[in-house]
Amino acid sequence: MCMLRLCIACKGSRLLCGRKSCPILTAALKRRTEVDKLATTHDFFGPSTSVFVGRRGYPSVGVGPLTVMESEELSVELGRMEEPSEWFAQGLDMEKIIELRSATLRANKSEDIASRSKFVTDMSEIAMAERPTDVELVLKGKPSYKFSFSDIMQPTGVSMVVANMRVADNPKIPKKVDRIVSDDIRAVEAATALYGIGLDVYKVSAVLSSGALGLNRGKKMVPTRWSITATDDIIFKELAAQFKEYPIIDSFYVYESSYMDNHFQILLLPSLFEYENFEAWFPGSVWTDAKGQRPVILADYEGFNGRKSYAAEEGGGYYATRLAVAEALHKMRRQAGVVVFREIQPSYSIPLGVWVVRETVRDAFRTGGVKFDTREDALAYINSRLQFEPGLKIKLEDFTAESKILRQRRLKDFW
Repeated sequence: MCMLRLCIACKGSRLLCGRKSCPILTAALKRRTEVDKLATTHDFFGPSTSVFVGRRGYPSVGVGPLTVMESEELSVELGRMEEPSEWFAQGLDMEKIIELRSATLRANKSEDIASRSKFVTDMSEIAMAERPTDVELVLKGKPSYKFSFSDIMQPTGVSMVVANMRVADNPKIPKKVDRIVSDDIRAVEAATALYGIGLDVYKVSAVLSSGALGLNRGKKMVPTRWSITATDDIIFKELAAQFKEYPIIDSFYVYESSYMDNHFQILLLPSLFEYENFEAWFPGSVWTDAKGQRPVILADYEGFNGRKSYAAEEGGGYYATRLAVAEALHKMRRQAGVVVFREIQPSYSIPLGVWVVRETVRDAFRTGGVKFDTREDALAYINSRLQFEPGLKIKLEDFTAESKILRQRRLKDFW
């Protein structure tokens, strides 16, 4: 039974996911007073931390600022509402992240993706601002508390249709950001330039989504779900064009990190760049059948010249992992063949978005790797570190049987 069906059957009372309490129900109850107030007053005043662009009905989609129901407990957390790197650094668990994100309100107003209405241009400025911007919203109808989860995006809480928005203060947009956005350049070039001046991919994807980037006559909003993966792909290609000119690493290295029961091992091999990503979903984890007997293993691959088709097997996780690997190789000033082994345990039962993947892989490279003289030694180490559930252990052979890189025979294998 996948997670969505599990939640429907459970309704927070039977704890079918194995947790001591339902994090979704707990978050909903905690925000009930604020939501009831919105339903009565039909207006909202508070800080907007980012923006959201939907994809349903494309090219006419629901768009609006992501705002936050302010409270004393959240006043010190506004700055990290859209910063998954901070969530990881502080070791926030699934329950805390769901609680934090349950305070978000997703405003929804129908606009064409090419619209340059005042609502849309105000939204773009909010996306570019370096800190939360206060807004006033007039609501249409009652807000809907349907907690939204995604394999790509961060969770969001209340959804509300808005009739109008007024920006209550001047968005503080850094001069360098304003200069790049004002240039009449393609969205890909602008996104790369924003990353180059120090904006993380989370901020770049929000600005891309808002419709602020692109040639002046062709600016368009990009659904948030698409912009996240697009940003990972854009920045990767920029970094890859550089590190593919660097020397090849001198030996074999294994990097490792775990977060919220997502366990990563990254193998670097001395070869020209190629990339293979494995995901092993244990029974009971997100999207898998709790009654299954074996992990479900997915794989996607690309060679030195890249790939032309979407990584359909793994989707956004493939691109988020690949970006984190590219950042590490670029920092090392080296290139390598890369094989990523990701194991997802049953405790990771609620999807929180690809930031979990990106930040865990980034951490693996920050914590340093283990060096090996031979591929056999490196693989033996990886095999010894693979995770297991009671009565169920995954083996390296489960991966190598499907691997394009590990089954390759090289000239030195015959010497």
